[in-house]
Amino acid sequence: MNPLFEIVRKEIDDSHFYFVDGEYYPGVTSILDEAAPVPWALKQYFINGTPDSIASKSETTLAFGSKMHDAYEKLLNGVSLNLRDDYRSTKEKKHIASMVAWARTFRPEVIQTECTVASKELKYAGTLDLLCKINNELWIIDFKTSAGIYSSYHWQVEAYRKAVKETFGLDVAHCLIVRTGTTHKVGYEAKESEASFADFKRIYDTYLSLHGGKIPDPPSVIAYPDTIAIEEKL
Repeated sequence: MNPLFEIVRKEIDDSHFYFVDGEYYPGVTSILDEAAPVPWALKQYFINGTPDSIASKSETTLAFGSKMHDAYEKLLNGVSLNLRDDYRSTKEKKHIASMVAWARTFRPEVIQTECTVASKELKYAGTLDLLCKINNELWIIDFKTSAGIYSSYHWQVEAYRKAVKETFGLDVAHCLIVRTGTTHKVGYEAKESEASFADFKRIYDTYLSLHGGKIPDPPSVIAYPDTIAIEEKL
């Protein structure tokens, strides 16, 4: 699908940034990470963990989530996965099998995976996992590999719902959060959004207030070279 305006997602190492018609927009997850309330269990984790253990756990969790999202995108686009060679851990197999179980049950008609959207009204952007049709209605699907479905996930998909409307002029009927690899009988947990855009808007306003009432400048990052050696070749 063609958006109604230009959205560029720039990847720098393990970070990404959005520019809409050349202007920097913060990402939905960045806004939520900075301004949304922190769940009690996560607060306890930060209190009890050491900086090194928290950093290590975060890197491991992010790497696993990224690998699973990449696998889900491939599956949704008709690519077969080699579980024996490429996904060797039991945990990986469990999550992938549960995602396939969800897809076989819901039968999504894929419109776009890794769909980048933005709100020009509020100046934010994001990348949703799956935009699809189910029973001829438009759905946003957000896959999670976490230990639970948190309030921030509901706020996230509501931000995407508005952004889809602005980006493509489409009305989303349903926003579904799918948590894979669970202990549920079907292997996954699927829950429709229990929030509204007004909930996200309150967090967005808090985010702005933390930055003097305006969108902050893009964060500075160090861009490392693709190759490096002690002795440079001429």
